[in-house]
Amino acid sequence: MHAIKLIFVSGFVAVLLAGCGGGSSPAPTTAYTTNTIYAFMEAIQHDNGDVNTTVQLRDGTAANARYLYLNGGDALYSTLNVPPRQYLSITGDLFNAGRAVSDNLKVMPSRYLYYDYFLFSNVVAGEPEYYSVHTPAAGSSPVRAYVEFERGGQAQTGESSVVIPNAFLITAPVAEVSVSRSNPLTLSWSNVEAATSMLLKVGGMCDDSTRYHMEYMIGPDVTGSVSLNSADYFPATGTSTSATCRVAFMLQRVRTAGVASSFAAGSFRGIQQRTVQFTITP
Repeated sequence: MHAIKLIFVSGFVAVLLAGCGGGSSPAPTTAYTTNTIYAFMEAIQHDNGDVNTTVQLRDGTAANARYLYLNGGDALYSTLNVPPRQYLSITGDLFNAGRAVSDNLKVMPSRYLYYDYFLFSNVVAGEPEYYSVHTPAAGSSPVRAYVEFERGGQAQTGESSVVIPNAFLITAPVAEVSVSRSNPLTLSWSNVEAATSMLLKVGGMCDDSTRYHMEYMIGPDVTGSVSLNSADYFPATGTSTSATCRVAFMLQRVRTAGVASSFAAGSFRGIQQRTVQFTITP
């Protein structure tokens, strides 16, 4: 099976992602008309059911495109299953409507670009993103995630949305197992969904004081399993070949949608994510 791999290795003390973009200092969104802003969104549902939605606003699609930060009253809102503007246009029973807003509509705050590899996390200073955490109502599946951009108190773009793929389980490898890198490793999962793609993210912390992260694009979700060689989840350079490592597999089922047409362009990825941690030996 064809795959694309991205590999990053670093020392144990300081880790920053290389090549993440943002070649210039962040700029205010008010310096741009809405139709010149590029929006890149993700909504990740974890095994506890919570949905983490993130938005990055840029001035282009190139790797060095400038990140944008909200100012001058610009705002981003997120919801699940109901479009944000339904909550932004309250009429009728203001008490119950107000409760619905506070329970379901999130004003997205900012943070620096954040990567969670479960064994460690990376924060990239100077590259702002916007985030929220929602807990879906019981029994709501599949979940649709929404984001709305507001300027001057008015919705500017129409909502962007994506349906998060169906839930699944990692069936192999099992948690806390110890496996040798000298043998192929079978990664398998349940509940195949052919209209989506599978992406494996890997975080590793090793006994030679290095840590690394990798991405392996498995491809369309049609078989429910893939055979991995050590090169698919262990770096060829930067970490000792004799190292024993604690590894986290973050398997993602991905569906990609577009963003509201009033943006210049962008994408909205709906992701169902499951994780397993284990040990790899030479």
